[in-house]
Amino acid sequence: MAGLVRVWDDLPGPVRVLIGGRALTLRRPLGDGLVPPPCDEHLVAGPDEPSRAWRACADVIVGRAGDPARLLAAHPGCLVAVAVTETGCRVAAGGLEARLDPVLGGECAAGDAALYASALHAWLVTGGRPGALTRLTLVRGNTVTAVKMTGLRDRRAARPEGRRAVP
Repeated sequence: MAGLVRVWDDLPGPVRVLIGGRALTLRRPLGDGLVPPPCDEHLVAGPDEPSRAWRACADVIVGRAGDPARLLAAHPGCLVAVAVTETGCRVAAGGLEARLDPVLGGECAAGDAALYASALHAWLVTGGRPGALTRLTLVRGNTVTAVKMTGLRDRRAARPEGRRAVP
């Protein structure tokens, strides 16, 4: 199912991702006017989203299988794709691909992978370089999980033109 995600820089909240020295707060849209404007707002969808229109304009695609680079190729307006498989999570963004390996063992859950992908989207559209990242830490209340970005491959030479990044 597709959904809008808003991301704030250094705003306290129940779900944060620590990325490149920044603490990004991720939330679904709220109705309160007391919150400052987000640094990023994007649409997240899975490739099985029934609405073709939602899939076509998604900025982040979360797949349950396959290759994230193929997900990006199949959704040319998308900036970040993450594939969650039985063997782990893989992400593709900004011409780079990497595995998301849990630091303390265990699995990379689909819900966590979607949050990591949203944080990576916010990182990219606010000027971050994907190659500068090595670790993402998810803080959900009192629970902390972290992944290392390993097996980084640069696919920018094969990157199709026309992919967009939201300023």
